[in-house]
Amino acid sequence: MHADPNAPWSPLSVSEVAERFAAVDVDWWVAGGVAIDLFLGYQAREHADLDLEMRREDREALFDVFEGWELFFVSASTLIPWRRGEYLDDQVFGVWGRASEEHLWGVEVLLADGDATTWKFRRDNSIQLPREELTLEALDGVRYCTPEVQLLYKAKRHRPKDDADMVRCLYRMTEEQHRWLIAAIERSEPGHPWLDLIARWCDDRELDD
Repeated sequence: MHADPNAPWSPLSVSEVAERFAAVDVDWWVAGGVAIDLFLGYQAREHADLDLEMRREDREALFDVFEGWELFFVSASTLIPWRRGEYLDDQVFGVWGRASEEHLWGVEVLLADGDATTWKFRRDNSIQLPREELTLEALDGVRYCTPEVQLLYKAKRHRPKDDADMVRCLYRMTEEQHRWLIAAIERSEPGHPWLDLIARWCDDRELDD
């Protein structure tokens, strides 16, 4: 079964995803650049794909949410077919889906680490957040990853689009969100160029107050 991770995408819309998850009793939320848009309240840029996230322990529900689809898990930058009932190692962090081999990629689902009460950053489990603080709710009721966590994921690569996302979020985030993000980046990416910018923003806002 051919699965090219570089093949084009035709991502589902958030409303299409919400409709699919409506029949399944599991938590899920929007991640990636679309989550940033939901936080901002407008679409800041085009998105080539759609990232979702859910609790790792709920992963088997994906076979019901995307019934009839082909699902693949990511291992060593390779996409491997994943079928109902097959074991999925805890080192797997992403599942890709498409309607069939003839269709383009429609969705990627990230598997969140932690337990019933605490989210843990997969690159450093000492970086944590209470589950109830991990997501926010959009006007239509769809939940999305809070910006400080999403920016933490983006900090590792900080491509131009990630830098732009960070700047857009900066003035809308709370002081508590800023401080959490600074501490998390200092631990995971010491010396990161975002640190001075975020700290200066916090200092300038304190002076304005």
